Order: sequence, then C-alpha cells, then structure tokens
Amino acid sequence: MDRMSRGGLLSTRRVQAAVVVVLVVSAAIGIYWTVKAGGPHSGFPTLIDDGPSYFEALASVNASVRSISGGPWAIFSVYGIAAQEPFSPNVLSYLSDNYTVNNCGRLFDGVTLWNGTLPIFTGTFNSGTAPFWQFAFYSNSTNEDLIATNVEGVPHVYPPEPNQANGTCYPWIAVPGTLAWSKALTRVSVDSTVAAAAAWPSVSVDWPQPSEPFVEIMSLGPSMFSRIGYVTGGYLVLFDRCGLLGVSGNQTLLGAAVNWSNPSGQAINSGLGGTNCDAPPYAVQFSQPAELHDSITSWTTIPFQLVWYFHASNGSVAPYYDPWGLANWMTSWNLTTSTGQALPPAGPGCQSWVAAVSECIANASGWYAVILSASGAWINSYGMQPGGVAGWSAPVTALVSQQQLVVVAPSSWNVTGDRMAVSPTNATLRVSGSASL
Repeated sequence: MDRMSRGGLLSTRRVQAAVVVVLVVSAAIGIYWTVKAGGPHSGFPTLIDDGPSYFEALASVNASVRSISGGPWAIFSVYGIAAQEPFSPNVLSYLSDNYTVNNCGRLFDGVTLWNGTLPIFTGTFNSGTAPFWQFAFYSNSTNEDLIATNVEGVPHVYPPEPNQANGTCYPWIAVPGTLAWSKALTRVSVDSTVAAAAAWPSVSVDWPQPSEPFVEIMSLGPSMFSRIGYVTGGYLVLFDRCGLLGVSGNQTLLGAAVNWSNPSGQAINSGLGGTNCDAPPYAVQFSQPAELHDSITSWTTIPFQLVWYFHASNGSVAPYYDPWGLANWMTSWNLTTSTGQALPPAGPGCQSWVAAVSECIANASGWYAVILSASGAWINSYGMQPGGVAGWSAPVTALVSQQQLVVVAPSSWNVTGDRMAVSPTNATLRVSGSASL
C-alpha cells in the first residue's frame, strides 16, 4: 500500500509552539526523570511529513465510528507512533503482559499496538506526523470500547468490546477513569503538529548520536505501559528506543508534556531519563508437546511460559511468569536429533498472518517454527529468510508467557525425541530453554 506523504515531502506548514505545563506522571520501574528547561537546536531545520497528523488520522476514522451502533462514541485514548526502525510496542511493559498481549492480540487481527511490526517512519520528529495511529473510543450508554487505527493512511475500525470485562482488552492505566478521559479529550484543540514542534527544541538538546534510531510516541489520555507515564491536560511526546529492532540494554528516554488547549508561548518542560529495555535472564519453560500430522506436514505444538527468577536477600528464589522485554529477534532456535545432530531449518510456509496453523505447510527441505498466541492466532514464523539466514518473518514481536511454539516439519520425519532449544542472539542477552518433542 502507498504511504501518505511518502518520499520526503517537504512541508512549509507554519506552527506555533505550545505551552508545556504538566509534569509526566510515571508508574514505571527503572525510569528516572529530570525536569529541565530546553533551548533551541539546529537539528531538523525543515519539516518532513510521513503520514497524517493526529487531527488528520482521527478525521479518517470518525465517519465510520459514528456509524457504529451503541454510541455516541467519545475518544479517550490516542497513540501516534513514528519509529525509525521496525518497532513493536509489545516489547514495552504492560501491567500484565500475558493478559494484554494475548487478549488484545486475539481480538484485533490487523496491525495494531498488539499485533505485528509497526511501519517505519521516514519523516522528521518535529513534524507531528506518523505512519501509525491508534484510537480508543468509549460509549457511556453501552459501557463499551471501540478501537480504530490509521496505518500508512488506511483507516480501520474494529467492532466494540465490553469495557473492562473478563477476557476483553483493557490495557489502560485508567486514572482518572475512562469516562473522565473521554470528557477531557473533547478539549483538545492543538494538533500533534503543534505539540511535536513545541517539544522538539527542548528534547533535541539531549539528543544522542543521529545514528541511533528512536521511536516517537505521541499520546493523549491514560497510559497503557507501566514503564511510560501519562499527562493530565496535555500531550506526552516521548522518545524511546525500547521495542526497536536490535535495541537492548540501558537506553536514553526523553519526553515533553505539551498543553493540549493553549497554542501560544514557548515554555517547555521536558524529561531526561533512562531505562533498561530488558531485564534478563529469561527462562523459557515448555509444556508437554502435542503432535498432529497429515500426509505432508507434522505440527508439534508446545505451549511455553516465560520466566524470571528473583533472588531474594534471604536466599530464596521466586519465579515470575509475566515478564516483559523479550523480543523475537533476541532469540535463535535450533532443532537437533536425540543424538545432537543439527536438523536444517527451512523457509517458513506461512510468512505472514494465517487464519490457522494448518495453513503452514511443511517445507520439504527442513523444519521451521511458528509462534502462536494463547488462542492459537499466528504471531510470527522462524526459519530461513531471503538471503539464506535463519530469522523471523515479522522483524519485531514480543515473546510472552502462554504463547505456543509450533515446530513444522515434513510428515516423513520422525520428530519424536528431537530437541528444540532457544539461545540468545548476542552476548548481552540471556535466554535459555529446551524441549523434547
């Protein structure tokens, strides 16, 4: 599909700086902030758009939202994401990774915050544009939520879901509450173009080397990430690296709060901080495998838990089954026989989303693996990629507990007793685990 404003479209749009008056409220672990006043920066002297602004993306879905029964629908959550490399928000930390990734991913089968790798941004961060926008609306009359997206200029509206019901998707840290947020966001009169232009001069003072890719997250409303706070009365314009392809360890975290209703003045309050993108070591604990096969393909499904082990000061060790921060690209997978002989990986028969794993047909030249959600939905595939290197079909997705690994092999193979093992892709990461088929 064509991307809006693709190819470095130069914008002569005039913007006014907005007053920044609100401090970032963060419930995050491992993040520290220093509130400071910023000055001008020579970076990004011109505006380069890549995708719509907040108002433009919202306008693209509004007509469809109004036609959905159960309204009136009031917006309460906005996320615009401009990532300079492939990015998955699921690598960030929700209050419950298992619940959020598995339930939200199951309910919304398109490109959302919870599914797939988000598109790459080629504009400038001061433009306030993004190739990915996601909105959440609330109906007080039916107590339902509705999700809508604009992905590379293409709008999509999903069916409503009950608000905060068991088994549904509700990742938001809803303080002061969904209804209160939906009323508050009616006062937003400043577009993201103004907010980003106001935030950039302050944030860019502490900008690291241009060779380091970042992701800009522009949000309104409650936070859904335990590592990222929220702003009451304004935009949170955050610059992060966690969740980007190839990024791990300690990273810079920058942010600014921009008033959403007063587009005058030039005062900027911003935050300079840092965070650890991941917290190894991870242990992958596999459950009992189950095999199905037909005349061509065998599918061996192994549910798994992702575990951290906390070592207390008294010497006790406690497992934690809801960790965050492990991305697929951090892991390498190997299948060996019971005697330790390596079996050749092959190209995956399902490089993108399929309705059922039975559509992942065996490759006669070897095995490949598929990661499924707890409900059996396709998330990613691992095997030989173009260029002859083993890797992932979707560049960045998260690995969390209650997902399932499916080993796909020719039905002529006898995989009983074979061993699947996971190892890290670089020396700074620690992840391990193995299962006998």
